[in-house]
Amino acid sequence: MSMKRPTLNLSTRSYTDDGFLGTSKYVLASLLASSSFPNPIPPLADLSKAIDAFSDAIVGARGGSHADVAIKNARREDLEAVYVQLGMFVMYIANGDVELLKQSGFPVSKDREPVYISNPGNVTLINGVTSGDLDTSIAAVKGGKLYLYQITDSEPNENTVWDTRTCTRCKYTFKGLIPGKKYWVRVAATASGDQIAYSTIASQYVI
Repeated sequence: MSMKRPTLNLSTRSYTDDGFLGTSKYVLASLLASSSFPNPIPPLADLSKAIDAFSDAIVGARGGSHADVAIKNARREDLEAVYVQLGMFVMYIANGDVELLKQSGFPVSKDREPVYISNPGNVTLINGVTSGDLDTSIAAVKGGKLYLYQITDSEPNENTVWDTRTCTRCKYTFKGLIPGKKYWVRVAATASGDQIAYSTIASQYVI
C-alpha cells in the first residue's frame, strides 16, 4: 500500500480571529526566514498587507458596531484567500517533502490512525416495564458506528438465523416478545473497513 502524500491543513474554520491572525503572522515570518520558497504566489507582501488590514479591523470591531464587524469579517475573508492560495503554492514547491512543508509555518495535516474496534463484552438483559419488552445494553465501543442487536428464541448454534435490529446507540429494547419464553441475545459493533465484533451471548426469560 502506498503512503499518503503529506499535505498542509489549510482549513481556517476552527480558528478564532486572533488565532487565525497569529497563525498567519507565523506563516509570514517562517516564509520570510526560508529560502526554499522563492518568488511565492501570491507575493509575501500581499500576505503582509492582508494581515495588517485584518489586524486593524479586529481592533475596530471591538466597539461592537455591526458595520465594523462586517468590515472585520470581510478582511478575514481577504486574508483567508491569500493564506490558502499561498498554502497551495507551498505544497506545489514542497512536492510532498514534509520537512519543507513544516518549514513554511503552515500546519501539516495529520494522518488519521486507523481505529480498530474491540469486542463489546457482556450483554445486559433486563425485562422492560411493559410485558414482552426486553431492554438490552452493552458498553459503548470506541470507534463503533452502528450496533446490530440480534435475538433468537432457540438456543444458538452455528446454523442459527438471528433476527437483527440496527441501532446507533448502545441500548435497545426488543418489543412484542412472548412472555414466559426464553430468548438469547448478542450484539455486534460495526465500524469502517467492514469491521465487526460480537459480544458474548446472554439469555433471559421474558415476563
